[in-house]
Amino acid sequence: MRVITASNYGGPEVLRVEERPAPQPQADDVLVEVKAAGVNLMDIYARRGMLGMFSLPLSLGVDGAGVVIAVGDRATARIGDRVAWEGVPGSYAEVVAAPSERLIPIPEGVSFEAAAGGLMQGMTAQHLCYEAVPVATDAVVLVHSAGSGVGRMLTQLATRRGARVIATVSKSHKASSASDAGAWRVLVRDEIEDLGAAIRELTDGEGVEIAFDGTGKTLFDMSVSVLRFNGVFATYGFAGGRIPPIDLGAQPSGVHLVRYSSSVPAESIDQRRQRAVQVLRWIEDKTLDVLVDRIYPLQDAGSAHRDLESQQTVGKLLLIP
Repeated sequence: MRVITASNYGGPEVLRVEERPAPQPQADDVLVEVKAAGVNLMDIYARRGMLGMFSLPLSLGVDGAGVVIAVGDRATARIGDRVAWEGVPGSYAEVVAAPSERLIPIPEGVSFEAAAGGLMQGMTAQHLCYEAVPVATDAVVLVHSAGSGVGRMLTQLATRRGARVIATVSKSHKASSASDAGAWRVLVRDEIEDLGAAIRELTDGEGVEIAFDGTGKTLFDMSVSVLRFNGVFATYGFAGGRIPPIDLGAQPSGVHLVRYSSSVPAESIDQRRQRAVQVLRWIEDKTLDVLVDRIYPLQDAGSAHRDLESQQTVGKLLLIP
């Protein structure tokens, strides 16, 4: 089978196609023929050597969807099941071995592409605005990078909860994606000299209750500056660099800072599965609209990484083995 690997950290050029024997399922494992694998910023961070959890040699990819083709003795899945997953390293492959407990049945009305394109980002958005920082009805919420990825899912779910979302996007061609996701107002960062002033104007000087941000360093100071008293800044990524050490005494009075990672320590595997099932149901009933921007053959993983890094893409990128 073909897999995408890297023997050293670096740019997209370090990615290569490698032929390997198909794995054999262990007792609790399942073998899945991959129909679609997600391309994420996490994969880029891993390729650059920015995430300690991924060591060399790399097997890229952590999410996808496919069909079960073999099962271990104690596995609960059955051959022929349509399943999706997140948090399974090595998903850039024709076949992946995954623990049975990590696989989520795909509803009949959901395609492989939609499942692979929406599960992981949908779970992040769900946790952020339902559990980590519950969004209240009529709240004014700031969502950065709302034209794609987690930001687009956050915009949809926050709007569903009755919030008014001020969305920011990096480029003008992403604005319609944020609007389609339900944003109340969309601001194109490249076209605005003082983004903070524009946000304060939209809120009549009061600011926002919550700022959801996956850019990290780039927009931290501005986002904190537009929070209302007791407002919450929630960070879940560092696309624009890691947030440097913070002097809490220099922050506005009453500001709350929340950091989110894809791993929720207090969450059991059953709780995580329940959340995953809910996200796929939302995809099935169109509560969540999954936007797949571009699809690439497996061997073009390097091109997919380049395109994602260019910030020109909108929505999810997928690899098809």
